[in-house]
Amino acid sequence: MSEPFVLRGVPMPPLEMRTILEQGGRALDDYLAEEIYANRDPDYLERQRERYIATLRLHAERVGDRPTYLLRAPGRLNAFLEYLDMCAGDHMSTTIDGDILLAVSPRTDGLLGCANSHPLFQSAELSIADEVATFRSAPWEDKSVGGLPDNWDSRTRVYPYFGRKQGDWLNYVLCPFLRAAWELPDLRLRGADMTFGPSTAPFRAGTSSSSAVVVLSFLALCLANRDQLPQWDVREVCRLLGEAEWYVGTHGGANDHTTILRSLPNSVLYNRHSRPMLDSTPLPCLRGVRVVLANSLWEANKALGANYNFNLRKGWMDLGDDLLTLVIRTAADYLVAGGPIGRGWLAGLLKERFGFVPEPHPELLESDIRLWDAIAARYRKFGSLVEDLLGIPNPAIEELIGLLPEAVSVEDAGRLLGKDRAAMQRDYTIPHPNEGGYKVRSAAAFFYKENRIGRTSERIFLEADRRLRSGEIADDSPAYDDYRVQVGRLLERLQDTLRDDFQVSNEQLELLLEIAQRGPGYLGGKLTGAGSGGCVSIMVREDLEGEFCRYLDREYYGKAENFDRYRSALDALQGSAAREMKLNLERALEDFPEQRRAVTFSRGACILELNRFARE
Repeated sequence: MSEPFVLRGVPMPPLEMRTILEQGGRALDDYLAEEIYANRDPDYLERQRERYIATLRLHAERVGDRPTYLLRAPGRLNAFLEYLDMCAGDHMSTTIDGDILLAVSPRTDGLLGCANSHPLFQSAELSIADEVATFRSAPWEDKSVGGLPDNWDSRTRVYPYFGRKQGDWLNYVLCPFLRAAWELPDLRLRGADMTFGPSTAPFRAGTSSSSAVVVLSFLALCLANRDQLPQWDVREVCRLLGEAEWYVGTHGGANDHTTILRSLPNSVLYNRHSRPMLDSTPLPCLRGVRVVLANSLWEANKALGANYNFNLRKGWMDLGDDLLTLVIRTAADYLVAGGPIGRGWLAGLLKERFGFVPEPHPELLESDIRLWDAIAARYRKFGSLVEDLLGIPNPAIEELIGLLPEAVSVEDAGRLLGKDRAAMQRDYTIPHPNEGGYKVRSAAAFFYKENRIGRTSERIFLEADRRLRSGEIADDSPAYDDYRVQVGRLLERLQDTLRDDFQVSNEQLELLLEIAQRGPGYLGGKLTGAGSGGCVSIMVREDLEGEFCRYLDREYYGKAENFDRYRSALDALQGSAAREMKLNLERALEDFPEQRRAVTFSRGACILELNRFARE
């Protein structure tokens, strides 16, 4: 069903919005507490108003009292699943109350005037037309292109951030404008003055603050060009946002942007990437639990290989999917050709054609050839590896995964797929020699396990809510508490597969989770985001979150030896990035409460409707 993308909100002079926020009042606090943050703590709400005021003050100093929109976008929390959006799987996530603020004043020209209250991010003025021209000027006849079609997907794979510095924060601001310009080449996009205010979304910590910037920049684009843009569907907007971020050098999916844009207060989104058009199902949260977001303080930074790790894991899934597609096509063609189907036919076929040795022996897939009709018709990337999507029983899916090799080298994979080394680097990322090749079987197993855990979680959320609403059970009953325990165990199973199958955890994250397991009220926990550092999300019993946070202060943040390994890793680095990360670590250890807190699940990105509180 089509759902048009609509932006609600009217521009106001910054000074008028400041006056509304400074005066405060019950109605304004009710709005922020119930419609935005799902948090009624008066001190908390006052701190949010102060951040808004600081953002508007900085913006007014830059552009005067011009008509302005005040926006916010929260960080994303992968409370339950990871990565599934990148392989057409159904993904579950929500948004935290930590957010990024943006004041926007539309311009009539094609310039972007960008400023940020964070001292690391320099101000700049950019020409949209010039940046589009630079990106389009990347040579497309170079041999590294390898005959790829000249489209956004290919350009951002071969020439991400072309003409700009990798990692520049302005790349995230620019990318929605460049994606829209690519989609609508005849449109002359107007720009905006954009002031990013004080952020409470954790920085480089696995909550996708970068995607929040992309979403905010897209909303600024829409506000400046709303009279000339097409009437996009919400699902189309989510797709465009995911593709826009490809420009910065990571080729991920649209789950973070969908969650940041569409979340409702106190809910979890089940984003259905398995459908032809991405859709979302809001799920009610369990009562009586809180999520503590704790920063490991090991930065998920490109200087420590975060981008490489992300892109290589993406290579595992893409290469694994290409190989499994090849296997499925080969088996289906063999059966159509009437090849003999006695015991061992499939194992022999794979050994002869590819050199693969299935583990375990595929008894079901060899004996029931009808399974191959469903597989051939319904397989769509690793995200389809689950019974309700693929249409075959889970034991057969496990055999299908076992048809892939545990690891495959760059040379062998290139030979099977007809790609040279340059194409392998472009399409999958070349692994370091110590990686042992592409771990395609464990990658497939990871997504299969995540799919099953996601469906179990959905059942628990819906069943607990149904029984609670019907009066069958109460939220303080042992029966309801069992749902909390079940979800906690699912979180631990997810961490197991993130660590063992997809290998995106690290020793710092594992240490933090090991310490957390002994804390008061602990139910379960896992890393959140792409891994390789950043935050963990820990589910604890409500009313014990404060005691749990103080426990982390004492047992994790308060013990210097917990960070010896990270300091050694930083000592081995050179340059400004290492100095910056060392400084970030020392600053963080001066303020424990800023590194961990119980979060609420806030509303997604929106315009603050302060006009509702303007006095006549």
